[in-house]
Amino acid sequence: MAIKKRKAARDSTIPWSYKKGSSPLHKFPAGAKLIFLLLLSLAAFFPGTEALNLVILGAIALIIFSLSLIAGIAPHLLLKGSAPLLFVIMAVFLFQAIQFSPFGLNFDGLFRSVIFCVRIGTAFAAGALLFSVTTSGEIRKSLSGMEALFRLQNLKLSLSISLMLCFIPMIFQIWADLNLTWKSRGGKKNLSCMVTLIPLLVERMMIKAAENATAMESRGALLE
Repeated sequence: MAIKKRKAARDSTIPWSYKKGSSPLHKFPAGAKLIFLLLLSLAAFFPGTEALNLVILGAIALIIFSLSLIAGIAPHLLLKGSAPLLFVIMAVFLFQAIQFSPFGLNFDGLFRSVIFCVRIGTAFAAGALLFSVTTSGEIRKSLSGMEALFRLQNLKLSLSISLMLCFIPMIFQIWADLNLTWKSRGGKKNLSCMVTLIPLLVERMMIKAAENATAMESRGALLE
């Protein structure tokens, strides 16, 4: 029992993992949450002037912040796991902002890169919030209902989309397990860690995909 509790506590800290709760957001229909948070993510990339972009991003951040409080989730936890992604994006844009003749920085390009990182961050937080208050089963059930409503059962879109969406939090779960194993063997967070664990992550994901396909095939649910 103690081991299960420790595992549940550890899983709750993994990015994009489900956090049990009885808040209004947890009880809200999964389909509505999926559509609303998807629209929020798309709105983060709405083209426009710099002033308009700042207003839109500020509004989206405020909405996500408010929803996370309603769900009983600390807002900063929604960005957990996004640091490597944002670091790589910022490093690429920073390199592009460097001018070599004459040497200097293109501050307009640097500002755009910061805005792009904020957009990625808000989209990441929106996705994290969705999976924090919605289980994969709820998403699948909601998509199946939409499929039946529009009479698209033969396309099996609900199965495809739900599998695709559920693979995202699975990546963080496997990464957390690999990191725990790495640390237990005395490994440190450095370049060697990334070089060693990333290929293992890809391998584990491929194995997991194969296992899921086999399980679906045995149940007669494999997509044609």
